[in-house]
Amino acid sequence: MRTLPILLALPFILTACGEGGAIDANLKSTIRQSVVASCNATAQGQIPEGVRIDVSAVCDCAADKVMAEHSVQDLVSNPPTPSEALDKVKACVSEIGPVTIAPPAE
Repeated sequence: MRTLPILLALPFILTACGEGGAIDANLKSTIRQSVVASCNATAQGQIPEGVRIDVSAVCDCAADKVMAEHSVQDLVSNPPTPSEALDKVKACVSEIGPVTIAPPAE
């Protein structure tokens, strides 16, 4: 997954401030937004024609799963790998479902 350039400075911020409080909440929000944006961008053009799925809901779900399993410091020092993120997306697709196939255009 792509990470924001600001994430490179976050280990220093976390070391200086510790985890928790307003800084932690802001970092979590920034990281979550980055995960969702990356998921949405990756999904563009990847879904076959005729397949209907709520990409925003799936990406929100996947971001929530990533955030729930890691502390902010973990996410900054070791961002989720594409395969980890894909595992979360797959889990969310099966939870959110259904994926529908549109009838062929006439």
